[in-house]
Amino acid sequence: MTLRARFALFAAALAAALASRSDSAAQDKGKDAAARAAAVENMKKINVDKPTIVETDNFLVVGSIPEEKAKALAAVLEKTLPVARKAAKYDDKDAAWKGKLTVYYLPNTDEFKSFMRRVLQAAPEGVHVDLRAAQPLVVDPAELPGKPADADLFAATAARVAGELLQAKGTGTAAIPAWLRDGFGRAAQMRAEGPNSRRYQAYKAAARTAVLNPKGGRPPAISEAWSDAKSATGETLGTSVADFLAFGPKAADFGKFLDALRPSDGNPNPTVPGAFPALGWKDEAAAEAAWKKWVQTGK
Repeated sequence: MTLRARFALFAAALAAALASRSDSAAQDKGKDAAARAAAVENMKKINVDKPTIVETDNFLVVGSIPEEKAKALAAVLEKTLPVARKAAKYDDKDAAWKGKLTVYYLPNTDEFKSFMRRVLQAAPEGVHVDLRAAQPLVVDPAELPGKPADADLFAATAARVAGELLQAKGTGTAAIPAWLRDGFGRAAQMRAEGPNSRRYQAYKAAARTAVLNPKGGRPPAISEAWSDAKSATGETLGTSVADFLAFGPKAADFGKFLDALRPSDGNPNPTVPGAFPALGWKDEAAAEAAWKKWVQTGK
């Protein structure tokens, strides 16, 4: 092949690649515009004619809150997303949702209830998530006990999105229990804030106390992280175990653990203890010993 022919072939390949990229970008812009239009129409259904809409690379934050608050929430979401993607073993081509995820942030109780009933025809029972919809969405009533600051509410929203990202890994068929979804989400969000953040330091202190110096003197079993029994430390233990699995010493193999939670003909009902061997622990006792050592030493 002559030099001129090689150059012509290269130029043709480059042009094709650029055209493909341009077509993909145009399609993405079309999807984003459709999502934005859908958000405006949905908010009109609950009598919010001029909603706040903040658009980032991966999200549309929608509500009747001031724009500065919507921007602050969007920043937390964008900061958490890459941490969660990396931990959940997403590659560059993997996507938990198509286009941008629309996050309806509705701390006004009446607006939230109206949205659920008028737009989704669903009961207003906590956070609603549908990542498989034509316009993927999260509808968040922004509820936490007590009198939470906006930063705490934003962190909770980002944690839920991170947890749903874990739930949607691959085909979304892995049996991810709610405690692991939520614990992973909280851990990812706090790690995105940084190890020296107030939230992360408070969590680590609470986890050490719950595991190493529990009230009553009886150290908790690792199974208490997924126990149906409610306890004052249940959420902390769930976050700690999820943090340990996804970000601890076996983090590089967390994908193997998730694969072991995928139902198969040979294992139609996978369980967390049954997935521990994928990380090199022969049984629950071995995983528990490793977890408690990690809580105490970080190794």
